[in-house]
Amino acid sequence: MIDNNLLPLIIELNENTDIMIAVIRGRKFSYANPKLQNDLGYSLEEFYSMDFWDIVHPDLREMTRQMGLARQRGEEVPDSYELRLLGKQGNCFWVHIKAKNTSVEGERTVIVSAFDISERKAIEADLLRQKESLLLLLENNPVATVLVDPEGKTLYVNPRFIEYTGYGLEEVSTSQVWEENVLAEMPNRREIMRSWYQNLKEIGYSKGKVVLRRRDGERRFFNIHSVALPDGHIVLAAWDINDQVEAQKILQESQDRFKALSEASFEGIIITENGICIEANQAAEELFGYSREELIGLDVMSFTAPEAREIVKSQMMSASQAPYEAIVLRQDGTRVPVEIQGRSFIYQGREVRAAAIRDLSERRRAEEEIYRQSTNLQALFYNTPDAVVLCDSLHRILDANPRFFEFFGYSIEECRGFILEEVLVPEEMREESAFMSRMVSDGQAISRESMRKKKNGELLPVLVTMIPIASSGYYVLYTDISERKEAEATIQQQIKELEAKNAEMERFTYTVSHDLRSPLITIKGFSGLLLQDLEKGKTARLQKDIQRIINASGKMEELLEDLLELSRIGRILNPYSNFPMNQLCFEVVELLSGPISQKKAEVVVAPYMPWVQGDRRRIAEVVQNLLENAIKFMGDNERPRIEIGYFPGEGECVFFIKDNGIGIEAKYREKVFGLFDKLDQSTEGTGIGLALVKRIIELHQGRIWVESAGAGQGSTFYFTLPDVPDR
Repeated sequence: MIDNNLLPLIIELNENTDIMIAVIRGRKFSYANPKLQNDLGYSLEEFYSMDFWDIVHPDLREMTRQMGLARQRGEEVPDSYELRLLGKQGNCFWVHIKAKNTSVEGERTVIVSAFDISERKAIEADLLRQKESLLLLLENNPVATVLVDPEGKTLYVNPRFIEYTGYGLEEVSTSQVWEENVLAEMPNRREIMRSWYQNLKEIGYSKGKVVLRRRDGERRFFNIHSVALPDGHIVLAAWDINDQVEAQKILQESQDRFKALSEASFEGIIITENGICIEANQAAEELFGYSREELIGLDVMSFTAPEAREIVKSQMMSASQAPYEAIVLRQDGTRVPVEIQGRSFIYQGREVRAAAIRDLSERRRAEEEIYRQSTNLQALFYNTPDAVVLCDSLHRILDANPRFFEFFGYSIEECRGFILEEVLVPEEMREESAFMSRMVSDGQAISRESMRKKKNGELLPVLVTMIPIASSGYYVLYTDISERKEAEATIQQQIKELEAKNAEMERFTYTVSHDLRSPLITIKGFSGLLLQDLEKGKTARLQKDIQRIINASGKMEELLEDLLELSRIGRILNPYSNFPMNQLCFEVVELLSGPISQKKAEVVVAPYMPWVQGDRRRIAEVVQNLLENAIKFMGDNERPRIEIGYFPGEGECVFFIKDNGIGIEAKYREKVFGLFDKLDQSTEGTGIGLALVKRIIELHQGRIWVESAGAGQGSTFYFTLPDVPDR
């Protein structure tokens, strides 16, 4: 039992202690001392409304809740643990909790005391960071590092040690392994190791140069520095000095060769000590215009141009090995641009500086020439009639000339950085473009005609020339060949037309010789018979023979007239004019009113047809010829009907003359336009009419064709004429 007289002291102690104290009944706070209130920033009234886990940091809140509820259920839970608390203002700190189970008025109650351990946690975190940093340092240390315990067992080797020696930790676990493997190349290795341990014991460190044998058998030189730690552990650090040893070994050879090499060098070489020349080669004599004897003993500033003295002095004092440019003076005062590269080294036992001095006069002249050529190339780039694009090795557009914009509509700002193929190459040309890109990537220039897409989607025929650049990337030149392509197309069209005309001429020659020959044979034959009858005095057949000769002569005249008319087309031109097509059609219908009435045919002309441009007389002949054919081949149709109409085409007017006559079988649709080709030999005429119509339409840049469902189904003749703008 506590003496009641001590209760005020206990209460005062509780109120003023640096320990946070709380009483928890069930899951709620029933008391929190001032320390807990102040540190967390909650009032006592606020604590009364809070669950005990509400003051715990969210990372640990659920664990605390589960552990507290388990304690309330009477389960075994730790009485001492660490928690991170979260204050009302968001402040966090670590505490060490001690919890005591008790019972108040029959209800489970927990008395909790908490000590602020934030400082300790910070120290632990700092130690952990230091440990991690140390481990990171060891793992990435450029020096091979080994940790050995007091018994001589190897505890740790870092990656650099493994890299240097080829041995892993398990392969160098004991000093015996070190003697038999790592130090195997040193005959006195046991004495060396005993000496190491003796020094470590007496003075705390040991160092020296050793020869180690790598796991692959290679011998290498190392500097080793060992330090004994207070706890008896040993840290061993090793530097690979093999290159240094080799360098020292060849240093003398290098120095011996220096003079011979410097004399053979095309660059001027001088060796200075404290800015005074102590050696110079023949190239330096020629560069400066001094003899070797005159150069030795001179201050380098004496043959350095005034404006270059500061940089020369700065470079010499900094021991920089970077090349730099300066101006030097020849003995005659001539200024020479040079590149100087210096290096400090030991020469004949003294620290000196050697400088290689290269005459830049020729290079400057070459640079000026390169600049001139570059300027010319730039002028060519921006003023060439071709579109030129510069791409990098990844096919990205770097630059383009003004003609590129004129050709394709893109400004350089719009396409810089984009893949060339994605900007200009149509989808159907991608495979060809990829092939060309592969060729130029392999260093081959390539040229090929192709199509490229403008910004507005139009395709432009171009000659694509891809030229690789030595550094990287390539140029692409686009030559507009649209005019050439149009000319080639025109030539091809003219060739095709000429071939057609030649074929037509062959047919014409054959037909003329055949069709004219028939009446000539008739005339010749009956003239001979007529002479025989006259000699014999026979006059009975005289009248009939003379009539046959007259008929044959008439046939020949008709053929000759039609041939003459055909030859006039295209040779004798009437002036072109604009005229309404329906007016011309009405005139032709009026002209043929006699045959139309005789056939009792109904002719319907469309009320509106457009204006056309051409030889009005010849177009009238076309309509008349087609209309006469429709009347002639109407057959026995009781209700003959002919329709003349029009519908618009693409950039042209399509006219038609449709009848319900005898029709034309499909196999004869092309033949009807042939010279002297008559499907019905019993009809009047020479068979040249539709050939004449075809020639007229073609001279007007039009087309003509016939369509028919077959015999007895009627025919429709179509022909086209160019549309007349602004009508």
